[in-house]
Amino acid sequence: PGFRIELHIKDLNNALNAGHAVSAPLPLTAQAMEMMQVLKAHGFEKEDHSSLVRYYETISGIELSRG
Repeated sequence: PGFRIELHIKDLNNALNAGHAVSAPLPLTAQAMEMMQVLKAHGFEKEDHSSLVRYYETISGIELSRG
């Protein structure tokens, strides 16, 4: 908890670059990056990874209860 989306993006970028450097496929890492990028695009880059629920809300068009 507390690790911001923007820091996840930085670390995922490093992992993807390392994978590409050695021709290693990283499909799940790429998917995690896509999710983080969507969150960033919606202004959640300062929130922690618990905001991943917002990703699913965005793609489903359904907002979960916050109460």
